[in-house]
Amino acid sequence: MKLIEGLAEGQVLQRLGRKGANVLISGMVSEAGPLFATISNSKGSLIGWKARRLGEVSGGCFSIQLSGIPAGGPYRLELCTRQGESARIKEFFVGDVWILAGQSNMEGYGNREGAAVPHALVRAFSMRRIWRKAIDPIHILSESPDACHREGAQCTPEVGEQLRKAATKGVGVGVYFGREMLERSGVPQGLICAAHGGTSMEQWSPQRKKLKGESLYASMLASVRATGQPVAGLLWYQGESDANVESAPHYTERMKRLVAATRRNLRQPRLPWIMVQLARVIERRPEQGVQAWNSIQEQQRQLPGWIKHLETVAAIDLLLDDQIHISSDSYPLLAARMARVADRLVLGNRRELRPPQLDKITLLPIKGTTSILEIRFKDVVGGLHSVGAPNGFSVLDKEGKNLVTIYKTTLHGNTVRIYRSPWGPRPHSVAYGHGLTPYCNIVDGRGFALPVFGPIPILKPTAFLPFVTTWKVSKVIPTSASLAKVHLVDIDAHRPVLRTYTEAPEGFVNEYPRWAGKSGHAYFSTQLRLPKPMRLEFLMGYDGPFRLWLNRKPLFQDLAGTNPSFPDESRKTISLAAGVHEIRIAMDLNNGAAWGFYLRFIRKDVTASQIKSGDYAVPDYLRCLPPLGATRGARVKSGK
Repeated sequence: MKLIEGLAEGQVLQRLGRKGANVLISGMVSEAGPLFATISNSKGSLIGWKARRLGEVSGGCFSIQLSGIPAGGPYRLELCTRQGESARIKEFFVGDVWILAGQSNMEGYGNREGAAVPHALVRAFSMRRIWRKAIDPIHILSESPDACHREGAQCTPEVGEQLRKAATKGVGVGVYFGREMLERSGVPQGLICAAHGGTSMEQWSPQRKKLKGESLYASMLASVRATGQPVAGLLWYQGESDANVESAPHYTERMKRLVAATRRNLRQPRLPWIMVQLARVIERRPEQGVQAWNSIQEQQRQLPGWIKHLETVAAIDLLLDDQIHISSDSYPLLAARMARVADRLVLGNRRELRPPQLDKITLLPIKGTTSILEIRFKDVVGGLHSVGAPNGFSVLDKEGKNLVTIYKTTLHGNTVRIYRSPWGPRPHSVAYGHGLTPYCNIVDGRGFALPVFGPIPILKPTAFLPFVTTWKVSKVIPTSASLAKVHLVDIDAHRPVLRTYTEAPEGFVNEYPRWAGKSGHAYFSTQLRLPKPMRLEFLMGYDGPFRLWLNRKPLFQDLAGTNPSFPDESRKTISLAAGVHEIRIAMDLNNGAAWGFYLRFIRKDVTASQIKSGDYAVPDYLRCLPPLGATRGARVKSGK
C-alpha cells in the first residue's frame, strides 16, 4: 500500500470545533477488501480508532475519509488491509492552522538571537510546502516553488538548510504566536508560511491569481490547498509598501477585495483576519509621504468597521531591530496581543474584549490659560498605563502640522486628558502616533497599545443635526469631463432611485458597490423642510471631487477631494428661510477611487443652554422627493 496525498508527515490538521478533524486520504492498494485505520499516541490507540473499519477498497487507487479525529498529537496512523498490506504516517497532529501573510514584518526580520524557543506542538508548513517543527527563520523564500518568491531556480533542501542556519535575521511573530495559542487552547498549532518582504497590495491583488506561480495571492492559495484543509484564521502584517501618495488612497478598497477574495476562494466566508497596524519607520520623507503613512494607519484602524470578522492590533509602541522592522524582543508582546484577539475572534472567548478602541473626543471648557482635550476609549481593561510620562498625542493645525502645544498628558481609567496652551494657531485636529517616528507608550492592563489614529477634527458641544442618509441617486454617468464644467443637473432625467444608507460607518453615503472600477459622475438630491428660519452650517466629507447646490445655486465645491473620507472635513454656513429647500450633489468617481460622502449640519443660531437641553427646532429630512417645483400645493410625506 502507498499513500499519495491527504495527510503528510508532521502535518497539523485543522480541527472543526468539538467534531475534531476530517481528512481525505488517497493512495494505492494491490488487493480489494476492507480497509482499517488505527490512530494511536504514546499511550496507545485512541478510543474508537483501533482497527476502525473505513470501508471497502478495490484494487488500484483508493480515496477514503477519516472523520472526527480529536484534537491533540503527536498521533501515528496505520492503514492496513485484511491481506496485510499497510502504510503509515509516523507523526501528525490535530489543532489550529494559521496563514502568515503580508510583507517583511510578518516574514520576520528580527535579530536571530531573540528567536522563540521551538515547541514540538508548533509546526510550520514551509515555503517548500513541507511540514516541520517551527524554528525561526520559518520563511526561506528561495525554497518556494513559485517564481513570485525568488530570483532564479528553487533552491535545494540542502541549500535551504544552510540559509536557515546562516541567517542572522529572520525572527517574526509566527512562532511566538503559535506558542501563545498553544498555551491558550491546549491544542497543536500550524503556521502556513506565505509572507514576502517589500510587497504591496497591488502585488497581493487577487486579480493576479491567473499568473499562478508569479502571483503572491495564487502562491498563498496553493500553499493552503496543498494542506487539503481549512484554516483557523489569517495573520496579516502589511502596508509599508503602500504608504505613498499613489497607493495609500486605495488601501481600504484593496483590503476589502483581498479579504473577500480569500474567503471566497478558500470557501470560508467568515475566515477571521487578524492584522497589525503599521508601527514606526526611521527615515526622512516629504510631508506627503508622512501623511500617506498615517493614512494607512488610520485606514487599518477603521477596517474592522468595514470588514466583518477582522480585527486590528496596534504595534506603535514596539521596539525596532532596524529602521522599519519589529525587534525580536518585541515579538512576544505582539504575539500575545494577536493571540488575545484570536482567542476572542476565532475561539469564541467572550471574556476577552477587543483591543482598545477610540470612543469620543471632547474639548473641555478653557480654564485660565489651559485648554483640556479629553479622549475616551472603550474596551480598555485594567485602565490605561504608561512607563514614565504618557506620550504619543499631537494637536494639529488645519494643514496637519503639529502645533507642539501639549505640555501635560494624564491618564484616568479609560480616558486621556491632554493639556495644551490655548495660544497660537487655532487647533484643528488631534492624533495619536502622528508622523513616522512618534514615541508612544500608553497601554491598557492587558498590554494592548492604544491604536494610532487621526488626524481627527476636535469636537466640542455643538448643535449637530443627524446625517442625511436618504437620497435620490442617479446611476453612474460615463464622462471624462471635469466636475467644474457641470452645471445644475436634472437628476430626474437620469432615472434616479431612492436609497437610505444605514451601514457602518454612520452617516456615510456609500456607493462603493456600484462605483467600484468605474469612472464618470454620479448625482444625488434631497430636501429639507425648515419649520422656522435657521442659520445652518453644512458639514461635508467626501473622497472624490465634490460639488453641492442649494436651491439650484452653487453653494460649495472641492475639485481636489480624495481618499479617505472623514465626516465634517469641509464647512459652509448659510441662513435659510422657513420652508422646503433642495440640495443637489455631484461627485466625480475619481477613476473608481471614490466611495461617497457625508453630509450633516450644525445649527449656528442657538444658545449654549439650548444645545445642552436639546430644546431647539430641527429640519425634517423629506423621504418623498419630487422635483422642487412640484411641491407647491402637494402633500409631502416627511420624516427624520
